[in-house]
Amino acid sequence: MRISLQLLLILVFAISSACGGDLEVLLKLKSSMTGARDSRLEDWDSSRESTSAHCSFSGVACDGGNRVVSLNVSAHNLSGSLPPEIGLLNNVEIMILASNNLTGRIPVEMANLTSLKILNISNNLFMGNFPGEIALGMTSLEVLDIYNNNFSGPLPTELENLKNLKHLHLGGNYFSGRIPDSYSNIQSLEYFGCNGNDLSGKIPAGLAQMKQLKYLFLGYYNSYEGGIPPEFGSLTSLEVLDMAFCNLSGQIPVSLGQLKHLQYLYIQMNSLSAAIPHELSGLISLEFLDLSINQLSGEIPGSFCKLKNVTLIHLFKNNLSGRIPACIGDLPNLKVLHIWGNNFTSELPENLGWNEKLTHLDVSFNRLTGPIPPNLCKGGKLSEFILMNNFFYGPIPEELGNCKNLTKIRLQNNRLDGTIPAGIFNMPASTIIELNNNNFSGELPSNMSSNALELLELSSNGITGRIPPAIGNLQNLKTLLLDRNRFYVETASMERFQAELLR
Repeated sequence: MRISLQLLLILVFAISSACGGDLEVLLKLKSSMTGARDSRLEDWDSSRESTSAHCSFSGVACDGGNRVVSLNVSAHNLSGSLPPEIGLLNNVEIMILASNNLTGRIPVEMANLTSLKILNISNNLFMGNFPGEIALGMTSLEVLDIYNNNFSGPLPTELENLKNLKHLHLGGNYFSGRIPDSYSNIQSLEYFGCNGNDLSGKIPAGLAQMKQLKYLFLGYYNSYEGGIPPEFGSLTSLEVLDMAFCNLSGQIPVSLGQLKHLQYLYIQMNSLSAAIPHELSGLISLEFLDLSINQLSGEIPGSFCKLKNVTLIHLFKNNLSGRIPACIGDLPNLKVLHIWGNNFTSELPENLGWNEKLTHLDVSFNRLTGPIPPNLCKGGKLSEFILMNNFFYGPIPEELGNCKNLTKIRLQNNRLDGTIPAGIFNMPASTIIELNNNNFSGELPSNMSSNALELLELSSNGITGRIPPAIGNLQNLKTLLLDRNRFYVETASMERFQAELLR
């Protein structure tokens, strides 16, 4: 009965369209979208008498018969709702209404848009159930993007009829229930996103039948049962797999190592357990690897040294242990290594930083020991240098004093010793320097010019000599902690120092 009613609507609207023309429909759209007065639709004006006047409206394109074939009014400051008359634009192939403040429900009359290939209503305020029945008329649809609205209820099962669909983005809404098994029938899909909803149940293994899929986004705020379907290892065209923060459990399937084209693997913030499969070394195109905030255990597989394209490795907040493979330092493109909050032991790879690309290093809250590798800033790009709460010993390498891009230096709670390199206090970008609770000795340099510095903590060391008045020149310094050292303080010097700080 629903289909018969829809066909009747289509027939009625087709007749009306032939009589009224697209100009009247566009003007109705303008009046319905109540923000149009303050929008970019000022030129949508009925005063022009030409039968093709509407074809020169902003965002409108027509065919030779003056029928609208493209409507793109994204980011036009529109509000209000869509009127049912929108279904009269039955020659339109492209409809983009994204990034406005449109609200209300989607008119079922849009089922009459049988020529539509692209429908993008993302980043609006549409609400209610998404009327899946409109898909029954949009058999040519290739792109459906309804991301970041307020849709709710179950995911529409009717979408399985869109046999030409390549891009389907349902994310950023309030859809609930399960991902329909029938979505596996949309085998033309290259992009599928339902992230950022309230979905539950098991992830259908049948999604692995989408052999053209390149981008798969299932995570964020969904709460699935079970783990990653091992069948996903057959999605050999996949370039992005994002299943972060969606209550996944179990092990990482070894089959994922078959994804030779995968560039981004995001499965952080779940409850994944057991060891990291060494088969992941088969991800020869991988650039970003994020397995952080899980319950993974065991060691970093030595086979990770085959990941020659990887630029980011996030393994922090797991239960990983053992040595960091020496060959991690040989990864030619590694920029970010965040492995804090584990139980790693032994030393950092001596060659870490040799690739001259390292920008972020955080290995804090482990049980690492040994000296600090001297070449961490060999390329001059290191921005964050965080080793706190370990057992590192020896001096800070002098080379790090020449690292001009450093913004954070956090080395507290180790066993470092020697004199702090003078360059540490003259880095133009540094905002935080925390060296407290170590065994540093010697004197502080007389010259300090880190004008971006906001926090300097040197307490609980063995630093001697006078407190340099130059500290008073650090214009943005908000927190200074020097207690529990062996400074020699003259009364006159202290008065000058206090005056500088209060300046």
